[in-house]
Formats: sequence, C-alpha cells, structure tokens
Amino acid sequence: MRVGTRFLLITVAIFLISTAAMVLWVSHQMRQQALKEAESKARILLERNLATHTYFTHQLKPAVFKAVEGILTKDDFEPAWMSSTYAVRSIDQYFKSLSLDDYYYKECAIDARDPHNEADAYEKEFIEKINADPMLNLQTAIRDIAGQSYYVVLRRGEVMEETCLLCHSVPQAAPQGMVLRYGPDRSFHREVGEVVSAISIRVPLGAAYAQARSLTWKLVAGMVAGLLLLVAAVIGSNRILFSNPLNAVREKTELIARQQTHLGEQISARLPGEWGDLVRDFNEMSARLRFSHDNLEERVAERTAELTGANERLTKEIAERKKAEEVREILIGHLEDALGEVKTLQGIIPICSGCKKIRDDEGYWQQVETYIQKHSGAQFSHGICPVCAEELYSEVYKVR
Repeated sequence: MRVGTRFLLITVAIFLISTAAMVLWVSHQMRQQALKEAESKARILLERNLATHTYFTHQLKPAVFKAVEGILTKDDFEPAWMSSTYAVRSIDQYFKSLSLDDYYYKECAIDARDPHNEADAYEKEFIEKINADPMLNLQTAIRDIAGQSYYVVLRRGEVMEETCLLCHSVPQAAPQGMVLRYGPDRSFHREVGEVVSAISIRVPLGAAYAQARSLTWKLVAGMVAGLLLLVAAVIGSNRILFSNPLNAVREKTELIARQQTHLGEQISARLPGEWGDLVRDFNEMSARLRFSHDNLEERVAERTAELTGANERLTKEIAERKKAEEVREILIGHLEDALGEVKTLQGIIPICSGCKKIRDDEGYWQQVETYIQKHSGAQFSHGICPVCAEELYSEVYKVR
C-alpha cells in the first residue's frame, strides 16, 4: 500500500473516530439539557399549583366563607371555590388548551373522590411507598409511555388532618351537596396522618429528544461534508506536498538505476519545504556519480598498470629469489661437502719432517698433494717458488 494511501486512511479513520465521539457527546449533552429543561418545567408547574393551593386555603376560601356567612348552610358545596384541588385541575385544563406543551399534571389519590384524580398503578405504588416510608418525599424517573419518553416527578401530597375528616370520615358527616355530586362511596373513611394524595407530573421529552436527534443528524451531515472536504484537501495537499515531489525523485532515480547514461542528470522541479533540500542533495550526488563514472576507466587502467607492474616486479623478485635459493642450495651442498672434507683433514696428520710425506691410515707414506687430493676436492698444479728456483737453477734464475 502506498504511503499516501496509508496517510489518507489514517486521517479519515481519526476524523471518523473524532466525529463519532463528538456526535455522541453532543447527543448526550442535548439529552441532558432536555432533561434539565424538563426538570425546570416540572418545578414551575409544581410551584405554580402549590401557590394556587396556598391562595385558595389562605385567601379565597376564608374571604368567601366570611362573605356568605349566614347564607351558606353546612350541606352546601361548591367545588369552584371550596376545593383547591378542583380549582387547580380546572385551571390546568384551561392552561392546556392554551399551551402547545403536552405536559401532564395530576393530584392523584387512591380511591379519589373525582375519577379524574384516580391514581394509576405507578402512582398508586408511590402513594403506598410514602405511607410506608415517612422520609420519602420525591421520586423522579424517565418513562416510556405509549411510545413517548417522559420525565416523571412524583411528590408527597396532602396529609389527612383532623379538619379534613369533615368531608372524608363518613358520608353522613359530609356536606350533602358534595355527597350528591360525587356519591357516598369514594374518598371516605380516611384517617388522620394518612397521605391520601401525591402530585404527579409528566413532562414530555419526545420533542426535545427529536430536536436532539435532528441536530445530531445535521451534525453528522455536516461532519460527512467536512470529511469529504477533508479527504479532498488531504488528497490535494498529499499530491502537492508528497506524491508529486516523491514521483519526481523516484522517476529520476529509476532512470539512473536502469541506464548509467543518465548519471549526472538534475531534477529541475522547484519543490516545497524539505523536498527542495532533498533535490539539492540528489543533484549533487548525481553530479558526483557522473564525475566518478567518467574517471572510473582511467583510474581502473592506472590501477591495472600499477598492479601489472607490481606483478611483474613480484614475478621477477620471485624468480630471483628462486634462483638465489637454488644457488644457495648448491653452495650449501658444496659447503657441506667441503665441511665433510675439512672434517677429514682435521686432527693430527703424521708428516715426515724431511721429505714431507704424509702417512695414511694404512701406514703408507704419500706425497702431500696426493694425500690432499684423495681426502678433499682440491687439485694441484705444479710450479716452482723463487727461492727454490734460485737454489736449483741459480745459473738461470736469479732472485732480485
């Protein structure tokens, strides 16, 4: 695989991993933001309706009761101003008709007086929990209901007090107008201290999640477009910064490698960055190789001549040494023979003091020259010395 292709694949892989990590992080952050907004909206709904309850309990009901004092009997019942729960539910219905948000608010109870307030299974389970655990006040969760995601808040609601038993003890003690309106069977026989209701809020997350998904896909599309631009930029920059300079150097290198006639050729392209330094070094190397190649035959001939002369000298020297060795061997042979003869003539040689004859090992007396010739390689030539010549031939030879 080419280096440029590897570089492109590594770059794309890094970009894809970074993009996937960014998309997941953005999606997670948007979901967290949607959850925070749902929490904020649930808190606003809860606080608004609790404020409505407070207003009814501390302002509206006392003022109305004071205004109708003497007119209203104990059996009269009008939930529009006597029941804050009824008022909150009615206000909530008006609010839903005006708002586009599909939120859910209910003050639920087990065996609720109004069926609209009856707790479902999930809410009933929470009411049972808060009656069993006095420390439990709030429970939140994310639930899928009918294919939609909701942020769900359940909060401890109304606790039965002594004054509440007027309407919740037995039907006979309750206002008859209320019994006629809701019947004698529901929400009676309560006990003091019993938690009879819980506030249930559901804030839809589907729109926020859909927005998060939409933004995520937009982000993915933007990243894909960015990836395509990046790939195009990498391919273009790789071609300009890597492929073209590398191909220029490679092509010239291949020409020089295939044919020595291209030695010395230069790369004329102006290349960016470090490639320019490489081209300068390449051109200098090519020129030096050309110079070396051109002078190579001459240097080879000179060296061959030097080696031939040295070889001839060595051959001559070897021949001379061989000849000298032969002479040496001959001389050694003669010397050995001479030494042998010299050894024969060594020792005490008996010689006559008168005639100068020498006695041999067999007892015969021989002339000196005969004895020496026999026991050595020496030869004698006879002559006469000046003294003897004067003694023997004084009349002919006279010593000066």
